[in-house]
Amino acid sequence: MMQQKSLILGLMGLTLVVMCHGHGRILGGDEADPTATPYAASLRVDNAHVCGGNIVLADKILTTAHCLYRNGVQIDASRLSVRVGSTNQYAGGKIVAVESVVVHSGYYELKNNLAMLTLSSPLVFTDRIEAIEVAASGEDLPAQGSEVSVAGWGYTTDGTSSYKIREIPLTVADDAVCQDAYSEHNEDSFCLAHELKEGTCHGDGGSGAVYAGKLIGLTNFVVGACGSRYPDVFVRLSSYYDWIQEQIAA
Repeated sequence: MMQQKSLILGLMGLTLVVMCHGHGRILGGDEADPTATPYAASLRVDNAHVCGGNIVLADKILTTAHCLYRNGVQIDASRLSVRVGSTNQYAGGKIVAVESVVVHSGYYELKNNLAMLTLSSPLVFTDRIEAIEVAASGEDLPAQGSEVSVAGWGYTTDGTSSYKIREIPLTVADDAVCQDAYSEHNEDSFCLAHELKEGTCHGDGGSGAVYAGKLIGLTNFVVGACGSRYPDVFVRLSSYYDWIQEQIAA
């Protein structure tokens, strides 16, 4: 039953990690300052925002795989682009086409939920466009209760998508609480707790979880409705460091 709840959230979205998986936006939080999230990219299908992405190299964007599928079929790279350098998903910054996509070979039902996008041309870094360091292999998660910053363009409390990126501090949940929310929780995932009616939501999928200046996770899915009593589930990037580095080097 718990697995069913998780999948409902995950499959509904593609936009917010289903519910937060790619499409959607942060419930609560505040609009981020113009230079607070320079690593963040708005992943777009046919030029409409669907998920978050993270700049990890001048021509590489890391996101969640579920954002790249519709009805079980992978979206062709020719339909994908990213907007970078703007907190506004509708204007400003720069839109760059996606040249190719690599989805983790083990991706299935929100497990191994990773994809790397290669852009058609490298980004020029500025104070609003920067790459972010990814947590290293074996790196410990922050201690329980530590605040982790998550930012995205997902649904807000009024049920509409935010046009400005919103940032919210969530807290690292105890493993037992994570296991209760997501029965298949293991070293490849972690959970962040939030107040009721706060957290990630539709359109936030693929958005980054950042601690001490490092990208430690990607928004994967929410359990139940957005802002429920359950913590939100994230991909733990330290468990995928080798795969990420392989894609960066490709």
